[in-house]
Amino acid sequence: MCRASPRGNSIRKKAQRGVVLLDVVAALAIVALAAFVLMPRPRSSIGAAELSAAAVRVSGEFRKGRAKALTTGSVADVTVDPGSKRIQVDGADPISIRDGVAMNWVTSDRCPIRGGTRALRFLADGRSCGGVMTLSASGREIELRVDWLTGRVEMSPK
Repeated sequence: MCRASPRGNSIRKKAQRGVVLLDVVAALAIVALAAFVLMPRPRSSIGAAELSAAAVRVSGEFRKGRAKALTTGSVADVTVDPGSKRIQVDGADPISIRDGVAMNWVTSDRCPIRGGTRALRFLADGRSCGGVMTLSASGREIELRVDWLTGRVEMSPK
């Protein structure tokens, strides 16, 4: 019979401990790799809901301008600055359209020029000078139309 020396057992135990440590490190690496691959990534594009939310905010500002003209009995202007993507009703805080949303603003020559761009003017009876704003992002477009005769704001996908 051959007996193992006590020194041989010690070497074998150290080798087994090294293998176990290597197994643990490999398992942790696999778990970390799986977590990295499966982790959700932030979207860089603007979704349909975010574009609709921006359109609702802008139409709310247009409606706020019309309501102000009707309640005060005087002219109310909504300043639209496509360059800085800001919209402001006279006397109110401006709202900003987030980056990634393009804004195209077209109005009548009857609209006043304020801050270098044409503002949307509402008259005391609710009429306006009219305008069309198109918000677009990620291949989607939403059009906001302000009727000159009624001042009504309509929102529709394009």
